[in-house]
Amino acid sequence: MILKFNDSNFLEDFQNPLFILTLSSIETTLYYPISGVHKDIIRYTPALDAELVFYGEVKTLKKIPFDSSFSPTPAIISRVCIELKNIKSLVVDAGSFVKPKLPYIDMDEKPTGRIEKGEAIEDSEELFYKSYLLGKNLNCESLILGECVPGGTTTALGVLLGLGYNAEGKVSSGSINNPHDLKLKIVNEGLKKIKGGDVFSVLNAVGDKMMPVVAGLSISFSEENKKVMLAGGTQMAAVLSVIKEIDKKALKNICLATTEFVINDKNSDLLGLVNEIGKIPVYGAKLYFEESKIEGLKNYCYGSVKEGVGAGGLAVYCISKGISGRVIKEKVEEKLLRNCL
Repeated sequence: MILKFNDSNFLEDFQNPLFILTLSSIETTLYYPISGVHKDIIRYTPALDAELVFYGEVKTLKKIPFDSSFSPTPAIISRVCIELKNIKSLVVDAGSFVKPKLPYIDMDEKPTGRIEKGEAIEDSEELFYKSYLLGKNLNCESLILGECVPGGTTTALGVLLGLGYNAEGKVSSGSINNPHDLKLKIVNEGLKKIKGGDVFSVLNAVGDKMMPVVAGLSISFSEENKKVMLAGGTQMAAVLSVIKEIDKKALKNICLATTEFVINDKNSDLLGLVNEIGKIPVYGAKLYFEESKIEGLKNYCYGSVKEGVGAGGLAVYCISKGISGRVIKEKVEEKLLRNCL
């Protein structure tokens, strides 16, 4: 089952995608608890998630990441979907603290900086242009674009506010307790230091490096009249707002796809944010984790993790091609029981 909003039959012609996972770390997460990822593992999370997507197992540490509620990384959902539909994948590093042990495209070695100081990105326009050119050199029918950016809902808040959207209290979180007040305090400090009036000035101050990379890929593909699925929650809503500022026409070939857990989250408002940006199709994958015997998966229903690493978009694609959400759940359970629990 797929939850559908602003549906325009977008998924009917969405075929043979390449999945691109963009990684970035944020220096602010080392000083403030804005991420649902535990501080002891936050440096490693992008690398571990990328390895799990690429290999089906992690290489950098011995076990896959779990949060404090013992909920597993959504990368395991992503990997299951990739296996079920034999989806090709590519990893782009836009500044992770720890580099994954796999072949990847090096877009920017240095992590996203200090949001609260207005020093997030040195040159977001250059990152956008490089990823735009990367898109022109990819030979595939469509793209599913995911991200792994611990702390990325804070940069999402900053960019949305910086571009004039009513985003306060509306971005999601990877944890049950969404620290809205702390996120707002951090981005308000950064927003005071914006130098310039365009979208790249906002990104340079309070964005993260995933955003211009995904925006560049999206616009590049949309110009070729190819379809793009932004696989994620409120972080991808911020990317939509960036795309709209750079090339509004590109939105016609773009949808956003996430999990039911983000759409049903009472502590955020993904649909409200997207509707402010435009009439963009939004889809949510029903995964039936409430029926799981594994407590960590059930906790997704109560607010843990919810989304990430392209999990929702990959699941939406699989379900749209005839694979039940329950099958995805069962395969995730099998993989967890066999390898992790």
